Amino acid sequence: MQTSRRKFVGLSALMASAPAWAFLEAGQAAGTPGAAAMPMPPLDAIHALVAHCLDTRYEALPPEVVAATRTQILDTVAVTLPALDADGIRQLHAWSRNSGGKGESLVLGTRTRLPAEAAARLNAAMAAALEFDDTYEPSLLHASCVTIPVALAVADLVGAAGRKVDGRELIAAVAAGTDAACRLSRAGSPGVSPFIVGWDPTPMYGHLAAAMVAARLLGLTRAQAVSAVGLAYHQLSGNAQASVDGTHAKRLGSGFAAYGGILSARLAQQGVIGSDRVLQGVKGLFKQYHGGKYSEEALLDGLGARFAGVDIAPKPYPSCRGGHVAIDGALDLVRTHGIRPDDVAAVTIYSPPAEMMLLGAPIEKKRRPQSIVEAQFSNPWMVAAAIQDRDVGLRHFSEAALQRADLLALAARMTTVEDKGLVRPDGGPGFVRLEITTRAGRTHEKLVRFAKGDPKNPMTAAEYRTKVFECTDAARMPRPQAERLMARYGKLEAETDVAALNAALAIG
Repeated sequence: MQTSRRKFVGLSALMASAPAWAFLEAGQAAGTPGAAAMPMPPLDAIHALVAHCLDTRYEALPPEVVAATRTQILDTVAVTLPALDADGIRQLHAWSRNSGGKGESLVLGTRTRLPAEAAARLNAAMAAALEFDDTYEPSLLHASCVTIPVALAVADLVGAAGRKVDGRELIAAVAAGTDAACRLSRAGSPGVSPFIVGWDPTPMYGHLAAAMVAARLLGLTRAQAVSAVGLAYHQLSGNAQASVDGTHAKRLGSGFAAYGGILSARLAQQGVIGSDRVLQGVKGLFKQYHGGKYSEEALLDGLGARFAGVDIAPKPYPSCRGGHVAIDGALDLVRTHGIRPDDVAAVTIYSPPAEMMLLGAPIEKKRRPQSIVEAQFSNPWMVAAAIQDRDVGLRHFSEAALQRADLLALAARMTTVEDKGLVRPDGGPGFVRLEITTRAGRTHEKLVRFAKGDPKNPMTAAEYRTKVFECTDAARMPRPQAERLMARYGKLEAETDVAALNAALAIG
């Protein structure tokens, strides 16, 4: 017998307020024919993560989590601002404006408004484009470039409806959503680099985290939020091929995740139902994407008491985080031994397998990158810049820099070698051993384990300030405006309306 339209609508409403497992339990209790043969599955772990993201209050956050999250929000906004004209971003910006839609959320740094999910897609892609966004090193995840643009876009969206998101709520939503993303990324295929497995964790887990952050700020119920994550899982993507090839697709993955997460939350708010067996179902994420290899301890242990955000490392250089150990090693050697570019006869960069695949091979491509993205993923290019200019910044990743004869000449003297002994035991970017041989016949060697920005080797306040102003200067933001904004983000919990803070970012 066919279900009537009225019954279907009623069932949909009921399902929007309770997970699917509840209906199996109810059917068994009512003696539904065949129900006894249907075992009730255990509650999927996604319910715990959703509850964490919806229920975490600012007042319950440890002070170090508040401080780290505040820093991550400023860092993400700063690295977003100069990226609007970057290749891949420029075209996405033009397409987004031409395709139109209701003006709900700001493109950061401008007065342009787009539909919330489209604005978040562009802002998140911008946050990742210059490879200056922070990194959760244990799983090579860039969570902030997804969760923060989503939170800012939804703050604009709900603010237009009269419900202000204040600084404390922004911090709590980002802290919980980022923690969930990091836990998800570390739980899958534990102990193995995601780039060896084949996934890019940022767009992959970013879809799920984006849905949770959007669900919280939209005010969804717990059941609606679970559905939102289920809908996001149905869109989930993110492989490492774009990083290996050095294409513009690498810049867009975080944007796809931000868009998909907000869209999923908005659909769930309207009653659309998504799977609630997202992680541990027979075709859930851990089975489908990781062959059943996952760590429930990494996923749930200390949930609500320990936050992964405190272990996120800001980047001092605008390039793949895996190459920062090589940059640090080169800078140390040239400064310690007074090595000038013309003194260098040869450089050998020893890296573990994942970094060798991503940053060291094929060697001719790495010596002569043909695009900015290829340069951002080339150890020879990064080390050449460090030796030549004793610094690595945004100017080294531009079309003009790719034509610099001095950098190309130095990069041509680079050799890359795989060394399995340099794998980092606790996961994350591997170690590097660098050898610089001079024309005088001397060889200087440096082993670097933890790059600048790692919690074991943190950036100083002065270094961080320099980074923020490098970004705002590149975006052509007047320095007085940048100073004012930096002060406001430093006291973010005092902000009463995040939408107003977003508006204050407009340049020109």
